[in-house]
Amino acid sequence: MKLLHLRHYIAVYEEGSFSAGAKRVGATQSGLSMHIRWLEDRYGVELLERSSTGVVPTEAGKRFYDVALRALRSAVHAENTLRELSGSVTGHIRIGLMPTFTRAILSPTLIEFSEQFPNVQVSITEAYSGQLSRQVVDGELDFAVVPYSASNDSLTVTAMRTDREYLVWSANSDFNPGKTANLRKLEIPKLVLPSRNNARRVMIDTYLATHGIEVDRILELDAMFGTLDLVANSDWITILPGILCTPDRREGLRKIAPITGPDLPVQYLRIEHSAEPLNFAAQAFYDLLLEVLDKAIESGASPAVAKKQSAQV
Repeated sequence: MKLLHLRHYIAVYEEGSFSAGAKRVGATQSGLSMHIRWLEDRYGVELLERSSTGVVPTEAGKRFYDVALRALRSAVHAENTLRELSGSVTGHIRIGLMPTFTRAILSPTLIEFSEQFPNVQVSITEAYSGQLSRQVVDGELDFAVVPYSASNDSLTVTAMRTDREYLVWSANSDFNPGKTANLRKLEIPKLVLPSRNNARRVMIDTYLATHGIEVDRILELDAMFGTLDLVANSDWITILPGILCTPDRREGLRKIAPITGPDLPVQYLRIEHSAEPLNFAAQAFYDLLLEVLDKAIESGASPAVAKKQSAQV
């Protein structure tokens, strides 16, 4: 049995069909079918029930899936150990980040990482959580940072840190909620937010509905820099994570106040494929990213809750 057999089985198991599994791993459908049939014939165990609509794992197939995941992760860990011992870190890592991180966290992380690991190529994708989750599942990203992750057997989710949301408005506006923004006591005529496909929007809508907060007009804008520019040059108001507001303390284009009564938290999560643990270079990048995140949160006015836990969802 080879690791390739395990990867192919995991892909078919998680995708529910040979065609989707083949597309995910970049192989032919017949090749995947042959590998899994070889496993079943070699060990005399039926792993998948096949039909015209796809495949369904047998009880034996479910147990083998769990073992295959652990085996692949152990193999990657062994490879990472050898790379670390060799003292030479090379390769190509692909990271997905929500816009909050590309504005406030990415630059210092990239500078430090490129100095420590000059032989590692880094590719960064900026997108919202839905797209990033799909790319991680499809194997296009080593890991991604999102504010929320729906339950998915293909993903391992690690809680990073918890920040809080801020109310943000133009420095030229007469709007003045005070040092903190209790939304239940404020009149907010115009609010610009990401669309309902955005994970943060779901949490913001839930917060507004739960606390009976009404907004006269809501403009949907899935463009972070467009939102920042609109708010700086108009009477539109927005809600943004604390670390993204860090530059506004220096630039003076916008004013900010932490949302209170109660606080509106936002949690940052790392997602990675359950079958592909981070290689040494990707883990090193994540560690640096977390250091910069901690500094950004500590430099802000809002307390943050540090959480370090892993859970497969």
